[in-house]
Amino acid sequence: MGVTVFNTSEGYRVQKTISDVVSFEGIGLHSGIKAKLKLRPASVNQGIVFIRTDLAERTAIPAYFTSVVSTALATSIGSKEDPNNRVSTVEHLMAALYALGITNVTAEINGPEIPILDGSASEFIKGILKVGIELQPFTHKTLQILKPIKVYRDGTVCELLPRNNLRLTTSVDFPHPSIGLQTFALDLTPDTFIQQVSKARTFGFQSDLEKLRAKNLALGASIENVLAFSETDILNPEGSRYPDECVRHKLLDAIGDLALCGCWIQGELVSFRGGHSIHLMLLQALDNHPNHWELLPSEPLRKPYLSRQKQDPTLAF
Repeated sequence: MGVTVFNTSEGYRVQKTISDVVSFEGIGLHSGIKAKLKLRPASVNQGIVFIRTDLAERTAIPAYFTSVVSTALATSIGSKEDPNNRVSTVEHLMAALYALGITNVTAEINGPEIPILDGSASEFIKGILKVGIELQPFTHKTLQILKPIKVYRDGTVCELLPRNNLRLTTSVDFPHPSIGLQTFALDLTPDTFIQQVSKARTFGFQSDLEKLRAKNLALGASIENVLAFSETDILNPEGSRYPDECVRHKLLDAIGDLALCGCWIQGELVSFRGGHSIHLMLLQALDNHPNHWELLPSEPLRKPYLSRQKQDPTLAF
């Protein structure tokens, strides 16, 4: 089948993989370790899995919320049995895959952390669109939200609400003259993600850098991959990419974390001062509210639908 990217929410109900192998190389944001990431096409119903090629035992790690082993400043997934078999900072890659509707990929990584690249999801998007996206003849599992599901923690709030498509509304509130209270909302399609969110970089404060590095975090951080703030201003010479880049990056992170549900979500995420930890709590809360959602299973794609959707144009970055 030909290269296909759907620019409507309906297209997310179709499984997809990449058309060819695509590679990325760079430094890890927190580890400071250089790594090579290789994405390979995968068969239907496999899902997204990560494999550490630098380890003797290459046990696959499913990109699923039960695989999360840490949410400290990034989302890390791994094996509960083998503490060495983990992959950190998966959220930007997962956001790019989820926003493009890619459901089946094998991600091979020769180190402990996904390369941060420029701090956003844009380089992942560019690389994936360069090799192309392949339609697969199965629908994707869909999590349909029927009633609200809400979680709280330390002044942060996250909830999923019923809706016909996936919409995300995120808010941040930082006592900094260049940030303050920011709110951003998005109905997710490949195009809206690419144009409005994909270039938003991870951000941090110069005053926190020494504390983080004392904990072996942010070892690879620089103004090449972080939107950095002094006490009064932005340190990056080029400034911000969006006037509200911080909240857009928080929305990008939220997409990457929600992708770990392993399904397309038909509902609305509303998040105030959210982060990786509370996003995980929200996914874990699904088990406590079985009557608040319905899972639409994967099934073979109908041929008339397949032939109709193949006519959709491919997105350009």
